[in-house]
Amino acid sequence: MFYWFVKGLCFPFAHFYLGLTRDGLEHLPRRGPAIVVSNHASYADAILLGSASPRPIHFLVLQWMYDLLLIRWFYWGMGTIAVSGEGRDSKGIKRALRLLSSGRVLGVFPEGSRSADGTLSALRLGAAMIAALSGAPVVPAWIDGARDSLPVGGVFPKPARIHVRFGKPLRFDKGRAGGGREALGIFAQEMLDAIRRLEPAA
Repeated sequence: MFYWFVKGLCFPFAHFYLGLTRDGLEHLPRRGPAIVVSNHASYADAILLGSASPRPIHFLVLQWMYDLLLIRWFYWGMGTIAVSGEGRDSKGIKRALRLLSSGRVLGVFPEGSRSADGTLSALRLGAAMIAALSGAPVVPAWIDGARDSLPVGGVFPKPARIHVRFGKPLRFDKGRAGGGREALGIFAQEMLDAIRRLEPAA
């Protein structure tokens, strides 16, 4: 209920004030588990992805953010999952897998932090690991315009033309050669390439 209450507030703000448009919704499964992976250049990104998606998206957040007492209640109400770092947080990974096994959508910004200049950098292996363990489809997404509205260091979003595009799902091939960290690295590169393909041409 809390999630839908917040979305009810954010949806008109995102669509009318921020000018949010979207496409590729046919690539997001209507039911069952899915992992949405996206570029990350603004604090507004989670709000924009959540507003663009017809299904609730529950995001991974860094533990230090979750521990901020003034907003922890909000993260808890939104069903976020706190993680301490790549490959070192078995509890966070297990929570993410339980969420997916219940048929919900997990949101991950696989770069690990916001990009100051808007360029997409190498991905950490956390999202690839969750995809490998869960077998859930991975839906790439690109958020365009969020950095113009609320760049790193910004305080309040400005009106902007923001567009969210979802791409064709990927699946981790459990039979791929190499195995282990090598296979995760290959899949992380596939996710990176899929996200980049959604970036509008300059």
